[in-house]
Amino acid sequence: MKPIPYLISTLICLFVNCTQKEFTIPKNPYANWAKTSMGLQENTMPKKSGVWSERVFPMDSERTKTLLEVNEIDGVEDVPSPTKDLSLWKNRLLELHKLYPKEVNDLANDLVYGIYFIRNLGSTGLTGIIRDKDGKPMGGIIFLDSELLSEGGNDWATKKENSAFQKSETQSIEVYLDNSNSLQTALSFILMHELGHILAIVKHYVPDYAEETRDFRGYPYFEDLWWSETFSPYENTFFPERPKIKFYQKNPTIPIFPDGKFLYKKLTNTQFLSLYAATNADDTFAEAFAQYIHVSVLKKEYKVFLKSNAEREILLSEPIQKEGGRKFRELFHTILFSHSP
Repeated sequence: MKPIPYLISTLICLFVNCTQKEFTIPKNPYANWAKTSMGLQENTMPKKSGVWSERVFPMDSERTKTLLEVNEIDGVEDVPSPTKDLSLWKNRLLELHKLYPKEVNDLANDLVYGIYFIRNLGSTGLTGIIRDKDGKPMGGIIFLDSELLSEGGNDWATKKENSAFQKSETQSIEVYLDNSNSLQTALSFILMHELGHILAIVKHYVPDYAEETRDFRGYPYFEDLWWSETFSPYENTFFPERPKIKFYQKNPTIPIFPDGKFLYKKLTNTQFLSLYAATNADDTFAEAFAQYIHVSVLKKEYKVFLKSNAEREILLSEPIQKEGGRKFRELFHTILFSHSP
């Protein structure tokens, strides 16, 4: 039986004309880039060998051009440049390889073609899908900004979360991932998020980035959740505020209290497992995968607090373990521990 909010959402749609026939899927601006960029072609990559944590490569001309192309689409002016010393990052990935169970490493071994540490990426992480000569998605490469990876997990996640809200003298959002608050925790969570993007495309849980229009209707893990990458039917029912959620803004418009607190309350009635997961369909899947590995596999925590002066009120606590996370939790368990469906 579906949870009550989804029943309400379906019924209200009947009365507010939010029918699928009236909905138009927007054009995908990344389609040509995803299909034709030379840095995303399998024949331009080093041959996949060893384990995923050993596939750290220096930036080359193909990958640099690929980043410049996507930044142009996004309107990002940052010009990426190579991270000079890769030895430190190779050692950090080796430590994560030791931390993850065999099933997680096997999945990464299969899907990750390369990891590139650079500066001026324009974001903390970015994923590109690697294709064979016929255009079939085979795996992916992960770009990580070494300059932005300089904080502990709690600090990084907290700063990211607060980027969605107006600054306040009395309130803030605080994210707790584990006791260590280590850079390794931040690196692990970001890496698993990017791996989630690769998994979604290669295993066809979401429409391919190369499609001219990406229609999420008919994909079972997005039923009643997303129709396109950026439109959710929730917007026509009980969550009209969802499109206002935007991260990394220079001038956020949403106050932390009461509006921000209200948004987290809305999340508890959805399959969005974080505020960031509510921004688009691809990040719904990637955030769910990162939380699954972090909480269910590594047995760490994911908590979001509203901090008001010296007081803290919990807003989210391990949502992957709750009813909203059940569908994704069962999928990822099947993929990792019961063979891929």
